[in-house]
Amino acid sequence: MLFDPLHSSFIHIHVPTNRNTYISLTKEGEVRVRTPLRDEKRVRRMLMDREAWINAKLKMLGEAPPIHSLGETILFRGEIIPVEQIPQLQQSLEKSRKNSDFKKHYTKFYHNESLLTLPSRIRHYAQKMDLQPSEIRYKSLRRRWGSCDSNGVLTFNVMMMQLSYRHIDYIIVHELAHMRHMNHSKVFHDLVRTILKDEKVLRQELKEIRMH
Repeated sequence: MLFDPLHSSFIHIHVPTNRNTYISLTKEGEVRVRTPLRDEKRVRRMLMDREAWINAKLKMLGEAPPIHSLGETILFRGEIIPVEQIPQLQQSLEKSRKNSDFKKHYTKFYHNESLLTLPSRIRHYAQKMDLQPSEIRYKSLRRRWGSCDSNGVLTFNVMMMQLSYRHIDYIIVHELAHMRHMNHSKVFHDLVRTILKDEKVLRQELKEIRMH
């Protein structure tokens, strides 16, 4: 069911100390709004601006299959893609007989796609930022999209291939920026914003995306 900002119910959490409004979805598909705004009409007007984004997230929440089960679709580059459009993945899944093997095949697919897609994008942004990582690693991580250590080694989560290119690029620029600032200070976010003008929106959207 589509979310209607004017009539659909939502969870309104009034937080007077918040400077910004944050919209998220629960696992059950309920829209949750944490906001300094008390007036529900003002909140609904604000939700109208995010209606398309909310309904896109609800669609993903309702249709994206768990990564450990064999289904007909896969979340890839921010879109829900029929598995039959990815022959190499479909073949490997069909050969698998144990449910526990499915996650391995999905992870391998995302890993291979990371190796094909990410290096050129990383080079592009590294050149724009005049940075040179000492090493780049690709792994399946549980709790983070990427990391940067004090030696300039960048690690990217191969599961980020589930995300749209705009979110993938944000993660790349975010980790590259840590080569200059090993924190999340204003100076750090300002650096990211010089490359990606909608840094603040991307950062908030990424917080609201569940890792599969």
